[in-house]
Amino acid sequence: MRNLFMVLLTAAAVVILGGCAAPNMSLSDRADAVVEPGADKALVYFLRPKKVGFKIHAAVYDGDEFVGFVPYNTRLPYLAEPGEHLFMVVSEAADFMKADLLPGKTYYVQVVPRMGAWRARFSLWPVKQSHLATAQVRQWIDAAVPVRNKPGAYQWAANNRSSVMQKKAAYYRKWQTKPADRQPYLAPEDGE
Repeated sequence: MRNLFMVLLTAAAVVILGGCAAPNMSLSDRADAVVEPGADKALVYFLRPKKVGFKIHAAVYDGDEFVGFVPYNTRLPYLAEPGEHLFMVVSEAADFMKADLLPGKTYYVQVVPRMGAWRARFSLWPVKQSHLATAQVRQWIDAAVPVRNKPGAYQWAANNRSSVMQKKAAYYRKWQTKPADRQPYLAPEDGE
C-alpha cells in the first residue's frame, strides 16, 4: 500500500512540476544579431546566470509591456526609452526593480531565481557600475547566450495577461512597503 501511495505521489509531482515548467524553451531562440543602444535608446540586458529553477523561464515586463522570457544562462536584450522605468519579473509571484536609464548606455540586470512554494520565483537585481569590471560579472555576460522571443512568447503574454496583471497588483503593493533602500534600483550611472 505504501508503494502505491509513493507511485501516485511521484506521478502527481511530475504532472504538477511539469506544468510549472511552461513556458518552455520553444518561446526563446538564439539571437545572432548584435544589439546596440543607439543615440535615442537605452539597451538593457536581462541576464540569468544561476541554475536554480533552470527549467522555469522568467517573464520580464517594462510596466505593463511584455519584454520577454529569460531562460537559464541567457541574456535578453531590450531597447528601452530613456527615463524612469518599473521593471517586473513574473513566475509564481512578481517582483520589481526601478530604473532610470540614459540614452546610448547599456545596462545589465540579473534575473535571480529563488525557490517558491510550487516553482521558482525570481527577483531583479541591478548590476551596478562598480560590478561591471569584476571577473564574475564579465564571465556571466560573456557566457550568457543572447536570445530573442519567438512569436509564441507574445501569444503566451496575451493569453496570460489577466493573471500577470493580478500578480502585479497584489505583489506591487507588498513591494512598495519595503524601505526605499531595499527596493532594487538601476541608476543612470550604472550604464556603460
